[in-house]
Amino acid sequence: MPGARVAVIIPFYREPDKLERCLAHLRAQTHPCVEVFVRDNSTDNIYFTAAVNEGLRRFILDPTIHYLMILNQDAYLEPSAISVLTQFLERQPEAGVACPLQLDEHGVVSWGGSLQSFPLGVHRGGPIETFQSPCETPWGNGAALMIKADVVREVGLLDRNMRFICSDVDYTLSVRARGWKVYLVPEARCQHSLSGSAGGNLELEAIKLQDALYFARKWVSGDLYRSLAYEGPQLLRTQVRIEIRRFEQALEGLERLRARSQ
Repeated sequence: MPGARVAVIIPFYREPDKLERCLAHLRAQTHPCVEVFVRDNSTDNIYFTAAVNEGLRRFILDPTIHYLMILNQDAYLEPSAISVLTQFLERQPEAGVACPLQLDEHGVVSWGGSLQSFPLGVHRGGPIETFQSPCETPWGNGAALMIKADVVREVGLLDRNMRFICSDVDYTLSVRARGWKVYLVPEARCQHSLSGSAGGNLELEAIKLQDALYFARKWVSGDLYRSLAYEGPQLLRTQVRIEIRRFEQALEGLERLRARSQ
């Protein structure tokens, strides 16, 4: 559908040079109908999930929007990426989410699909020439992913209980639980380098641990996760309890450190 309208949602935080570069890449897209919403978190930081949800609410009731794309401010799409993703989703009625291949600044694959999601997410890498055809992936990376608008209308918003991390994994597992499929489409590409997002920020580190704990309690203790996740059949309940306790202890230690620093 060449004229399909695509809404791109960008959570922005205090790096205007990266945002401008991201927007320049969006302006260079070969797809003609791209609308961009930037949620500026620079003064009132509501974090990733709430910023994305604000964008979803902005577009979800508009029947002329066909696809919604979540995009980090430091993810730079190649000119054909949106066209490739929309065409793929149009051809695949069972596909609910399509993600581009992510490369770092040296052209090395930084995300080529997902592997484990517990205790923390593991990305699939490898030589770029091994990524030739679209393939299913257990979960999609929220740095750059496109969702059919009908899927968002069915599944709803991201789970706000995970404020910074894990909400993309949670959402795409929820999409799959409803019968849709999640794909990596390597012909669509973007540059996105993996980097630490905390930078010694104890508050953010605590939020990330809280997110991981919530995700573990929501998914990993039940059989649905075991049936959907890459590592699911291999997980033992004892192992899950040990990992959850590790998160709890790390969070307790961070909270004590934060209390002493105030």
